[in-house]
This record gives sequence, structure tokens and C-alpha cells, in this order.
Amino acid sequence: MSEQQPEYVWAYPEEKTGRSRMWLMIGLGAVAVIAAVAIVLAFVRPWENGDPEPVSSASASPAPSAPASGSPSPTAATTPTATATPAPTSSSEPTSSPSSAPTAPPPPADPALPVFRGKVQPLLDDAATGLSYAADASGEEGVQIADQLRDDAGRLSDTVAPSAIADRWRSGVQSYGESLDTLRAAFAQGGSTSSPLSAARAALRSLNELVAG
Repeated sequence: MSEQQPEYVWAYPEEKTGRSRMWLMIGLGAVAVIAAVAIVLAFVRPWENGDPEPVSSASASPAPSAPASGSPSPTAATTPTATATPAPTSSSEPTSSPSSAPTAPPPPADPALPVFRGKVQPLLDDAATGLSYAADASGEEGVQIADQLRDDAGRLSDTVAPSAIADRWRSGVQSYGESLDTLRAAFAQGGSTSSPLSAARAALRSLNELVAG
């Protein structure tokens, strides 16, 4: 009668499965840690926070250098303008000194009698026409005619006469102007104008005779 041999059961397969599960858990944990780190790095990006500082410092450094280089140029430009301004002033002073010497105008040349007659004869003819109008005028109309005749008498007085008749011309124009003043006052006051009108015609006749020679 043979003895029954005992059966041996190996526990190795159970240990192997336990170790495989452990390595699987470690691998999954490592994957989870790597994924978490990747997510954190994707959102935080710490390297981007430090980059703008050197960029801003580099961009700000050339900015002050540009106005600093441009500042001396306007100062150099203003210095020649300041030196150029006294030059014309110094040159203008000697030019003004000789020009200021002949302050008095030169005496007018003595005109010839025909030349003088050509200048004053139209005014004398207009005066004769104006006195004929004044004979038929009255009131404000006569005042306007007398004012026009007085303006023409002023032009006669401003005209330079030849030295041979200068004194007589001056006194004759003065007498003619005074008669016109009297005539204007007569028109303005509404009085008689016959006497001042006759005096103005007589003074004008003397001027015509003086010019005719």
C-alpha cells in the first residue's frame, strides 16, 4: 500500500500579480503628476513674467539718448543767428548818419513864367466859372461853391511862382482867399453877397493879369 504524497501549491503567481498592480499604480501616479505639472506650466508660464523687464529697459534706454543728441543742435543753430543780428544794426548806423544830414529839402528851382502859367491857369479859369455860379446861388449851395473855390485858392498858394512875381503872387492869392472867406460867410448867414462877390472877382482879375505878364 502506497503512501499518498502531499500536493504543493505555489504562491508565486499571487505575488506576481500583486507586484504588477503596484507598478501599475506607480505608473499611473507618475503620469498624473506629469500631467498636472504640464497644466500648471501651460497656465502660469513663469518665463513670460521675467521677459518684459529686459525688453522695457532696452526700449527705454535709447529714448532719452535721442533728445539728448538733438538738444545741442538747436543751441548751435541759435548761436549763429544771435551773432548775425548785430551785423545789420552796425551796418545800418553808418548808412543812417549820412542820410540824416540833408534833412532840409533843397530849395525849389525858379520856374519859368510859361511853365508857371501852365500850372495855375486851369485853376484860375475854374475860379472864374465858380464865381459865375456863386452869383446865382444862395444858402447852402453858395456855401459849397465858396468851399470849392477856397480849396482851389489853396492850390494856387502852394504853387511856386517865379521869383520875379513871387511877392505879388503871394499877396494877390491872399487877397483872393480873404474875399472868398467873406463870400462864404455871407452865404452862410443869408446876407448880401454882391460886395464880397465883386471883391473876389477883382482879386481873381489881378491874378490873371499877373500871370499873363
